Amino acid sequence: MMDDKQMDKAAYLQKVIDSFTHPFYVIDIENYKIKFANKACGFGVLTEDMTCHLMTHKSVVPCGGAHICPIDEIRKEQKSVKTEHIHYNKEGEKRIMEVHGDPVFDDDGKLIMMIEYAFDITDMKESEAGLKNKIAEIEKFNKLMLDREERIMGLKKEINDLLKSIGKSPKYG
Repeated sequence: MMDDKQMDKAAYLQKVIDSFTHPFYVIDIENYKIKFANKACGFGVLTEDMTCHLMTHKSVVPCGGAHICPIDEIRKEQKSVKTEHIHYNKEGEKRIMEVHGDPVFDDDGKLIMMIEYAFDITDMKESEAGLKNKIAEIEKFNKLMLDREERIMGLKKEINDLLKSIGKSPKYG
């Protein structure tokens, strides 16, 4: 049971992390359970069975495959990690997130938790894809124009050759 002083510290800490505008939460690395989270996560009231993968991926199993699990990486590397994941927001929409994971060690140096915070980069990724499409269009147009210019130069040479063959001066320089 927490005394008043501990309750004040817990409330203070919650107020501090709630001031972050991006999702921020702490995960127990043994069971993937979320120990505490800020309001920006949109998780609502935390319960004992809330895991990071359930809340962000709507999955009953931890990340894997295309989604590198930050906890697994921290276990291996024992240092901060950064990756991109598809997460679901509180409205249930898929969002592209830049996920940062930082290890928390106990006094004996044992990894016990991971702090995770994420930035929604969906709009940036969509803009990036749009720019790549525009660049591809411009490159295609440029190639088309260069090909056209080469054809025109070839035709001018043919005209000059024909003019020379009938004893006239070339028309194009």
